[in-house]
Amino acid sequence: MKIALIPNMTRQNTPDVTKELLKELEKLNVTVLLDNEFSSVFGNSDNINYCNVEKSLTESDIVVTVGGDGTFIKSAKLSAEKNKPLLCVNAGKLAYLAGLESTELSHLSAIVKGEYKTEKRMMLNATIIDKNGKILYHSNCLNDAVVSRSGNIRIMKLSINCNNAPLMDYSADGVIVSTPTGSTAYSLSAGGPVIEPQIDSMLITPVCCHSFFSRSVVLRPDSVLEIAHDNSGEAVLSCDGEEAVVIPDGAIVKIETSAIKAEFIKVKNDTFIDILNRKMSK
Repeated sequence: MKIALIPNMTRQNTPDVTKELLKELEKLNVTVLLDNEFSSVFGNSDNINYCNVEKSLTESDIVVTVGGDGTFIKSAKLSAEKNKPLLCVNAGKLAYLAGLESTELSHLSAIVKGEYKTEKRMMLNATIIDKNGKILYHSNCLNDAVVSRSGNIRIMKLSINCNNAPLMDYSADGVIVSTPTGSTAYSLSAGGPVIEPQIDSMLITPVCCHSFFSRSVVLRPDSVLEIAHDNSGEAVLSCDGEEAVVIPDGAIVKIETSAIKAEFIKVKNDTFIDILNRKMSK
């Protein structure tokens, strides 16, 4: 078996967790593909091949990432594009997406034997389209796409169409469109509901809405949303918390279900409710 390993070395615990993980994989005679930049950190070993990330993702059987949810989201996008299953090892705190905690590395033997299940998660495709129909930006999102005001702290007016029909007008600080996976992230902080990840759907949650109707709306996964803003100030789109992109005046943000899905490796028998209760109690 070949495993592409993606550690987030900015996390305080990641170096130690990764070293323990590499020891376990060496015992299991697994070939590890690591980015060239880590050669000075983890040294040479018979089971470690250093190469670029693109090659490691292409040649691996599965992808393993070490860090927190931010790391897992970035790695999930990369592995989804290559149609590779992903195992997330927690080196952070909450980490809703973690398949293993740092103290559970003994479970790696089951993965090498193929004794695991996979769980697919829907993703969103967010696109900025200018008034002439030109695509200016697009991104796949595992958690959410957020339209908000940049700079000035003021209410913005947003109009949302669903399948070419008016759905909702909001006066708010912004709006979050999330997947079920993202329902436990920013949307939850903004008052949105928690949705079980296996229920494919799209969740719209306004942020600090100045309206009597400020509830979230859950839509079918085949919905196509178009979000327009009032052009009274700079609006931006941020996908999965990444760097915000300016939405030009007259442009719309189109959001629909992505053609690709993230696939997470599940080796333990805990349910989504088990994970939710455990993480929420921290």
